[in-house]
Amino acid sequence: MKIAIALVFLMNSAFALTGLKVGDKTPITSLKAISGEELNLEKGTNVLVFYRGSWCPYCVTQLKNIKSYLEPKLEGKNIKLIAVSVDQEKVAKKMKRNFNFSFDIVSDPKAETLKKFKIVNKLEDKLVKKYKNSYGIDVEADSGEDHHLVAHPGVFIVADGKIIFADVHVNYKQRTNNKDILKALGL
Repeated sequence: MKIAIALVFLMNSAFALTGLKVGDKTPITSLKAISGEELNLEKGTNVLVFYRGSWCPYCVTQLKNIKSYLEPKLEGKNIKLIAVSVDQEKVAKKMKRNFNFSFDIVSDPKAETLKKFKIVNKLEDKLVKKYKNSYGIDVEADSGEDHHLVAHPGVFIVADGKIIFADVHVNYKQRTNNKDILKALGL
């Protein structure tokens, strides 16, 4: 009986956390990058990479891999790479500068974009305190908010306003493989 209850819980949780699907229309038409540029999601091809925050070592590793492996393969292809997190703008700018990322970064401290893509995850208060007290990671300071919302790591490819690839991970240690992104882009 316990196994059946656990399976029902996992099935319901997975259903609620999977995000938008391939074929869905993008729930937003544009995003504002920390550079001030308006990024149009209704035209062209955009690779949206949702990450938890610059404080997350798994996220930084993923973004570094995107910079070193994926970004050179997209050069000259008219495909925009866009990374999105709840980091407030000054934190996102610092990360971009520190790692010399050339792709667009979007600051979404209110988690509005995460909510629209249905990949929002609420960190437990206990975990937020542990991060701060044990690791010196201040999730609230980085976002400027006390909601404790972060993204489930995920990648969506939006082409002319329609989602053509979606890969979301409930386990924050798992990430979308860059080769899968290239394959979805037909490269």
